[in-house]
Amino acid sequence: MSEAKSINLFITGGTGFVGKAVLARLARTASIGKIYLLVRSRQKAEAQERVTQIIKNMFPPEQAEALAQRFVAVPGDLTQPGLGIAPAQLPTLAADVHQILHLGASTDFGAALDVARRDNVEGTRLVLDLAQYLATHGHLRRFEYVSTAYVAGKGKGRISEDDLDLGQDFANHYERSKLEAEVLVRSYAKYFPIVVYRPSIVVGDAQSGYTPHFKVMYWPISLLAKNLVSVYTCNRRGRLDIVPVNYVADAIVALLQQDESTGQTFHLTAGSGNEVTIAKVLDGAYAYAGVKPRPFVPFWLFLLVRKSPFAKFFSADFWYIADLAKPYYNYLRGVRFSLDNRKTQAQLAALGVAQASWDDYKEPLFKYCTESRWGKRVPKQEYLYYLPDPAT
Repeated sequence: MSEAKSINLFITGGTGFVGKAVLARLARTASIGKIYLLVRSRQKAEAQERVTQIIKNMFPPEQAEALAQRFVAVPGDLTQPGLGIAPAQLPTLAADVHQILHLGASTDFGAALDVARRDNVEGTRLVLDLAQYLATHGHLRRFEYVSTAYVAGKGKGRISEDDLDLGQDFANHYERSKLEAEVLVRSYAKYFPIVVYRPSIVVGDAQSGYTPHFKVMYWPISLLAKNLVSVYTCNRRGRLDIVPVNYVADAIVALLQQDESTGQTFHLTAGSGNEVTIAKVLDGAYAYAGVKPRPFVPFWLFLLVRKSPFAKFFSADFWYIADLAKPYYNYLRGVRFSLDNRKTQAQLAALGVAQASWDDYKEPLFKYCTESRWGKRVPKQEYLYYLPDPAT
């Protein structure tokens, strides 16, 4: 176990789904000092007001005012030269920042390749360039990068944390761009220490089910819940590696404080043998989310009908939605690899971070879907979802 040190962080993507869960935990961590947040804005006052509002939403009133002193807004943009950070702010960052946590990314599975590369590869390059400046002129200790386990793309077999570019193909441009970004991150290891985190499919909190968005696994199920499709198609025996957001956030916050994490890649995944079948996901939706079963069409038959004269028996709206779902086809089939996380699990167990089982959190996950009406409202004040789990 490393000796506790005061850590000042510079964070991108702190206003996103995983980012906010991480921020909530960092705010409760004694060894964390100032947190500089890159916020898309051109004006300092506007950026700070946005951060202040995020703090008010995420923390009880009695905590929000005190925490406001620790969160510092940095106006900028991942797509702009120099991240859009005012040159006058760089000396302060160089003097204060010990670690960078790069969470910022576009998770649009349907994005064009040039857009995915702009946001995920070139955006990462700009953050790395900032890190190089801070390492040269300041006190940067290391760079933490949140990648994805799906850099494995359409790979097969057991994927280890040491595997990266194996010549695999990809299900969408998001996966490809994240692999390219991770390769880029590793090329900077000669300038400063690197740590890489690879979450798999991240879903809501294991206790409350809370999620601010309904993408990836949620999206096809929400189509069923909203009666937007008359049949569903998938490989019911296909496997998905799914983890709740609290596990991912707990793991990142625990590992970023450890000197021993330096130079390592961590699979924040359910892991080999702990995947869930698509049939079990659907059964959970039927049981807890008020989703009515629909006629099932095997994936191979769906693709055959799509190219045949029988396609005319389905509405134009059905095929429109089917085309929107193309970036998800690989997941609806079920991936053909398993993610080896034995090393990560051993290190996290020593830090008191336990992995949850699908059967333990599927009920709150789907109940939140119905309580929030699939994201149309937040049933309780937002900060209540970020309070510590009483069991921890």
